[in-house]
Amino acid sequence: MTPRIKRFDSKNILTDVVASVLEDLGFVVKTEHVVLEKEIISGRLQKQQITADVLGVKIVDDLKFTVYASCYNRNIPVGVNEVKYEYGVIRDMRFIPNVRILVANSFSEDAKKEAIEDGFVVIELGEVVTESNVDKAYLKVYEKLNKLFTEVSPKWMQDFVESIKRLANEIKKNLGEA
Repeated sequence: MTPRIKRFDSKNILTDVVASVLEDLGFVVKTEHVVLEKEIISGRLQKQQITADVLGVKIVDDLKFTVYASCYNRNIPVGVNEVKYEYGVIRDMRFIPNVRILVANSFSEDAKKEAIEDGFVVIELGEVVTESNVDKAYLKVYEKLNKLFTEVSPKWMQDFVESIKRLANEIKKNLGEA
C-alpha cells in the first residue's frame, strides 16, 4: 500500500496523517473542528472552544458513526493529565463518539493505562512525525485502525477478507513463477 497523505488545513502533520487514514477508510473528515463551546465561570463569564484534531463521520443507513482523534506530535510522552483532559472533552461533547483515538510518539505507562481504561484506542508511533517519516507514520496508523474496523466486522466478512488475501498471495506467487 502506498500512503496518500492529504494536506488539510491543520497545523500539525500528524493530524494530516490521521485525517488521511480515516478518509482512506471511508470517513468524511474535518480537522481542528470545534466540538464543544463552554461557558466557564471563574470570576467572570468566558467562552472556551474545544476542538477535535480530527473528527471522522461515516453514515451507514440511518446510523452516524463518529471517530474522535487527538494527535500529540511532540518529543515528550503524553501524560495522565492529557488523557484526563481528553476524557473530559469526550464527556462534555453533545454526542459521544463511537471511537476515541489518541495518537502520539509515546505515552507514559500510567497515561496509556488510563487511556485504555477510558475507552481510547491508543496508537504509539515511537517517533515524532516529520516530512521524512510521514509515510511510515501513515502505515502504522492505517494498520491499527484498519485492523480495528475489520475485526469488529462480522465473522463471515473477516473470513471473506482472509480468502481474498490468500487468493491475492497465490496470484502474486504464480505471477512470480511465470
